[in-house]
Amino acid sequence: MTRTSAYRFTVRMVNGKVHPDDQAAVDGLRTVVKLANSAFGEFEPQKYVKLQGRLGANNPAAIKYRHRKTGGTGPYYCHQAIRLADAATADVYVYKR
Repeated sequence: MTRTSAYRFTVRMVNGKVHPDDQAAVDGLRTVVKLANSAFGEFEPQKYVKLQGRLGANNPAAIKYRHRKTGGTGPYYCHQAIRLADAATADVYVYKR
């Protein structure tokens, strides 16, 4: 179950770029969005494709994103904004501008 209708799929990341096996899916979605924007632009809001980085399991970059609440000794919390360069995977979304 997804929390937003904007979510489309998840891709793997390698060195800050979409994995070559997943690149065609991202390019295809961008093409569809671009064509829809040009065809229906005056009738519907413009849309765009966004990749949102995710850390994944055992990611060595995770330490940069973990923190505890001020003065707390409880569990760590992770930021939701993960740079694509540090991401193991990325969720692909289509948003309205």
